[in-house]
Amino acid sequence: MNDISLIETGLVFLKVKSDREIPIENVTTLQVKNNGLVSVFINELELHPNEHFTLAVPDGTITKVILDIQFSKTDDGIEGVFKKFSWHKKELDIIYRKLITCKN
Repeated sequence: MNDISLIETGLVFLKVKSDREIPIENVTTLQVKNNGLVSVFINELELHPNEHFTLAVPDGTITKVILDIQFSKTDDGIEGVFKKFSWHKKELDIIYRKLITCKN
């Protein structure tokens, strides 16, 4: 008889720099942080630069999350001022933990 066991993975880090939709399954916790210079909308929730938000709290449940990420239009003034720096105007960090299923 095959036993099925759940193994919790380590943290997963994603860095997003363009508009996209990202589905993530078996999420136990998920947090987003705007490290860019422009606002970003995640499922219609606006995050200003340097703000973070927990979308899936670590309450013991497992869920599927679909992130619809839309960055604000950039301001030409920002590009001129920060052009010589390595900072990105559009940068969103996604940090999450998920479960994987392994069969013995």
